[in-house]
Amino acid sequence: MSGANTPYDERQMRRLPVDVEHLGVRVVVPLLAVAGLVLVLVLGPMVLAALGLEDTVASSLLLPLAILAAVGAALIGDRVLKRYWPSGRELLVDNSWLVLRDRKQPERVVRWDERVNLLAWRFTVPRRGRVPKGYLCLAMQLLQDEQQITVYTFYDPKKFDQIEEGDAFTPLVSRRALQEDRLNLRVAGQQRRLLQAEDERWQNGAELIPEDFVELWRLVCRQPVVKG
Repeated sequence: MSGANTPYDERQMRRLPVDVEHLGVRVVVPLLAVAGLVLVLVLGPMVLAALGLEDTVASSLLLPLAILAAVGAALIGDRVLKRYWPSGRELLVDNSWLVLRDRKQPERVVRWDERVNLLAWRFTVPRRGRVPKGYLCLAMQLLQDEQQITVYTFYDPKKFDQIEEGDAFTPLVSRRALQEDRLNLRVAGQQRRLLQAEDERWQNGAELIPEDFVELWRLVCRQPVVKG
């Protein structure tokens, strides 16, 4: 329920989970995979010995079974942890409000019926890690008075053309290009603002799954925002 001093009614708002692949999930999932692998490799021979099958073809299947167990433990663990182990942050959204909640910080609130400044940018992920190489990082920052909410997602570039008003996401240039004065004054000023917003995304940005990000972007596009 909404608090006594809260101007919005959270019971009527859509909740978007933030940072579903938080650090805890990224640490525990590989451990579950290792546990599944070790469990089969350790207990498997004991089970086969108890059944008198240690010298049969069944023993040659232990390694493939152990690998399958590791993959299965990782996949199931990933799904369960993302569902039942939230990051402690969430977005609440409706046609009037956008609220970022963080149990470690004061909530940030933007209301759509007042002036909102929007920065939107994108860049290509340069190397493979948690995110496939070549994916796009799509980000937007909403500013209203002293309130600031920065959200982002990682998106399949093959689907980028399907995003409504996708050209509003300005490609981010490298810091080197900016430092070497390769850009005209207008573009350089815009890129400095975007790079500052990118620093904020890196430090405090709220990561959404692609579907939720696109849904929020559609809502933002319907608002009278001022694009930077």
